[in-house]
Amino acid sequence: MSEIRAQLEPNFTILAQGIRDLSFENQVDFGANFDEQPEIEIDIQADGKKINDETYEVTLMINVEAKQAEKTLFIVELQYMGLCQIQHVPAEVMPSLLMIQTPTLLFPYARQIISEVTSNAGFPPLFLQPVDFAALYQDQQPEVGVAIGNA
Repeated sequence: MSEIRAQLEPNFTILAQGIRDLSFENQVDFGANFDEQPEIEIDIQADGKKINDETYEVTLMINVEAKQAEKTLFIVELQYMGLCQIQHVPAEVMPSLLMIQTPTLLFPYARQIISEVTSNAGFPPLFLQPVDFAALYQDQQPEVGVAIGNA
């Protein structure tokens, strides 16, 4: 009886994670002096898709553009993905698990990559602030519902 019960309990595992795509464009000369704080534009999105019955891929897409006096200093584009195995989870919980919980677990790794890339390019490290993926999910709700529903 306990074997059957254990087989039906909800299970969530991140099988793999890593960079799918990374691009950094440094648009200034090395050694340039920056007296002012640059204007930073950040766009963060999450996307989930079904791979097979129990496997899902969640991708964080982070785009950053730094400008100073209307001149672009750098552009960072990162797609960081996680491959998840999800078993025995009710269908109504899946969007929240894929679009809120999984991105929340992946974000610290993506944040570290952005910090290291900007630092290695000669800029001060860019530390992204924590993201409320529940609010982001609510903003993307119409788009995400269609994407996951068709997965």
